Amino acid sequence: MRLHSLTLRDFRGVKDRTVRLPALGTTVVVGDNEVGKSSLVEAFGLIFDFPDDSKSTRIRDIQPVGQDVGPTVTAELTLGGRELIYTKRWLKNRSTELAIVAADGRRTAWTGREAHNEAERLFHEYVDPVLWQTLMVSQGQSLILPSPADAEPLIAAVTAESGTPVDGASMPLVSAVEHEYLRYWTRGGRATGDYARSEKTVTAAELQAAHALKAMEDVQQDIRRAERLTLDLADVDNRLADHLSTVEEVRERKQATDEILLRRDTVRSKAETARARLVNHTRTREERERLLDEVERFTKIDVELAERRADADTVAKAATETVQAAEAALAEVIDLKDIRRTDVQDAERRVSRLVDEAELERLIGQQTELIDVRSRIVTAAAVLDKIKVDDGLFAALEDARSAVVEARAALAAGVPEVVVRRLGAEPVELSGKGVESGQKSTGRMPKELGFDESAELLVSGELTIGVPGQLEVTIRAGGEAATLRSRVDDAVRRERELLKKAGVKDVAAAREQLRRADTASAELQEARRTERSLTSAGDPGERIAVLTARLGIGDEDGEQGGSKQAAVEGVPGQMSLFEEFVSPLDTLFDDFELPEAPADDLGAAQRVLDDVRAELAGVERLLTDAEFAAAQARKAADEDRSEAQQARARSEIAEERLAAAIDSLSSARKALDDAAVSAAEADAMAEVEAVLEELTAVQEQADAAGADQVAGELVDALAVATRMQGERDTLRDALRTTEGRLEQSGRDGLATRRDMAELELADVRSEHERLERRAEAARRVYETLGRHRAEAQTKYSEPLQTRIEALGRSVYGPSFKIWLDDDLAVAERELDGIRLPIEALSTGAQEQLAIITRLAISHLVSTGDGSVPVIFDDALGWSDKARLRDMGALLGRAGDHGQVIILTCMPDRYEYVPKATFIKLDG
Repeated sequence: MRLHSLTLRDFRGVKDRTVRLPALGTTVVVGDNEVGKSSLVEAFGLIFDFPDDSKSTRIRDIQPVGQDVGPTVTAELTLGGRELIYTKRWLKNRSTELAIVAADGRRTAWTGREAHNEAERLFHEYVDPVLWQTLMVSQGQSLILPSPADAEPLIAAVTAESGTPVDGASMPLVSAVEHEYLRYWTRGGRATGDYARSEKTVTAAELQAAHALKAMEDVQQDIRRAERLTLDLADVDNRLADHLSTVEEVRERKQATDEILLRRDTVRSKAETARARLVNHTRTREERERLLDEVERFTKIDVELAERRADADTVAKAATETVQAAEAALAEVIDLKDIRRTDVQDAERRVSRLVDEAELERLIGQQTELIDVRSRIVTAAAVLDKIKVDDGLFAALEDARSAVVEARAALAAGVPEVVVRRLGAEPVELSGKGVESGQKSTGRMPKELGFDESAELLVSGELTIGVPGQLEVTIRAGGEAATLRSRVDDAVRRERELLKKAGVKDVAAAREQLRRADTASAELQEARRTERSLTSAGDPGERIAVLTARLGIGDEDGEQGGSKQAAVEGVPGQMSLFEEFVSPLDTLFDDFELPEAPADDLGAAQRVLDDVRAELAGVERLLTDAEFAAAQARKAADEDRSEAQQARARSEIAEERLAAAIDSLSSARKALDDAAVSAAEADAMAEVEAVLEELTAVQEQADAAGADQVAGELVDALAVATRMQGERDTLRDALRTTEGRLEQSGRDGLATRRDMAELELADVRSEHERLERRAEAARRVYETLGRHRAEAQTKYSEPLQTRIEALGRSVYGPSFKIWLDDDLAVAERELDGIRLPIEALSTGAQEQLAIITRLAISHLVSTGDGSVPVIFDDALGWSDKARLRDMGALLGRAGDHGQVIILTCMPDRYEYVPKATFIKLDG
């Protein structure tokens, strides 16, 4: 067989591809992963194995997911000297076409099932299935070494080359011997048939006789056991009685020592109490010593601080007199300054009035612009107040919308879709829960269908279809549908909650609200920037009011507007307050006219002001000097007063601490004087020493009597007594059980049963020995014939072994040798004098040897009609660069004798294959 071309359409991920292959030589088909290389081999196998109407899972798997198309395969090949063009389409628009062109040019065509049957017949007639599976290496199988002993073309080829017949004896004799052998033995050498049943019968009889004999032996053992148990029970009773007397002695010793232990515990309690009392008295003494130290220390501190306080008061009094003299001089200068300041103020008021009149005119224009800006701020803020949508809420709405769409898509894909159509006159009623319209229906589920009306429904719960009086059909979805329905409901509920929170009807409305919010926000920011610019120096309205009040202009209008509420700035949604603020300003300056002063009034007033200011500056210099002198005097006086106050405060604190220490000491002495504190501590110390001496004496008495060990000895003795009582009870139970078995054995007639079993065993053994002689004779004949056939097989396996070694030496060198097993599979390899089983070779060496073996088989059968292409899918993945070079040369030479097809995603592995044809598959 030679494969010329393969065409795939709508086959897995392949849309339309044709690959043409040379009939002779090595072809390397290159393509990335998942481009469809392995699909070529799979398609060639399916076209001969499955008819176009097959419902096999393998056929459904090749249809592209989600596409209603029919996978199509066309193969052009030469088979038995004839050219075949074979096309098959499955699943959609099924068809099968076969065209055969004979060697003389005659063309014959078949279609449908006839085409499939004829192609299948020709394939099985000219292609040996074992040889085809041996030479076609699928992806991931390159490490499997072939076992081609059952490949008829190979056996025929090696037989012809070796000149040795396949069988070492005539087939009728072989069949007769094998038939007789299989009556008694399996092919694996295990007994079968009557012989196996005879063995089982003998085994059963021997088992029965052994059971009867064992029963008699058990009776004898029970008699001996009963005697032994009786003796053991008497011994345990004696030992238990002796031990119980020992337990009583230990118990009496414990009662005698319990009084000593009780007295020791009492003395220990007294010792703890005495230690606690000593600790308390020691703490009292240490506290009394601390109080005495504090009284002494605070007394010294109080004397020192009293002296410092008297000195500080004297210094502070002198500083006060100095301050009074400096302040009297300062008062005289201040009076002179007041006179000069009055003159300056009169001049400044004249100049200030003229300046205020000019400033007032400028501020009126600025205020008008500010009113317009604030109106824009209120409008934009009102728009933003009404909009509830922000970026986070809008993103959540989009996510919720996507979740609803995904959940509904999953529901549509995961629940049953039911199409109901009314065809007759009878009404069709629909009811149920968890039902919604499909893609082609509109609205909700109708309760009844009209004539020729249909409904397409998705059932996630339960649907009932009824024809009153005739039919009722209930459709229930599975457990997964309830989960999908719950996901849809949760997603819809989440979307509705977010829409309600945003105050919109859908996502588009929310998007429009977000756009309006951005526009209003930009307008608000721009207006506020303008407002800040206009009010950077203060609110113009306030300054206008100040200037009009200062100038005494518009008193009547000011009184009318003064009762209105002031404007509120920066508070969105309060347009009415801005209107109240705007209204009086619109009419305040309608009839207002600034008085026109003579042109030289401001200049003359400024010159007068400069003159009086110069006189005031001279007075201020005198005042500065007087103020500095007074300040220095005040500073010195303040420092002296501060020092006096601090000295007084420290003295008072010291007096308070001393009084507190004296009070604490007096209170402590009222409770217990100093001598009593020392005496109490000494008494407590003596009491502790006395109690410790008593405790030592009691402990020595307890140690002498062994009081601490007696309790443990009693517990151990009681545990031993309990164990011995359990042993006695166990022996009693065992004795009763043994005596019961002996009594039952006497009633069962065990001796008679043993005699009957021995007679039956003798009969079945005699029959089994007769069958055994016939079975052994058949096995000797079968093994002798098999040995002769194995010798013949060794001779006709030599051509394959020779061909494998010849190819292998081109890769591994002249020391390469192999050994074949009975299935003509390579069992061992020798290289450089080291012989190893195939399993011990490296992964790369195993793969290389598997490829060499298949090329040798292909070379042997390449000249006959039974030859097939050698196909390697993704091989040589474990070879180093040197071996890739040698294996590439070998693959190139193999193409000289037959058709070698290599599928790979790594073309670099085969760059050393000479004369190879490379075919690139694009995705």
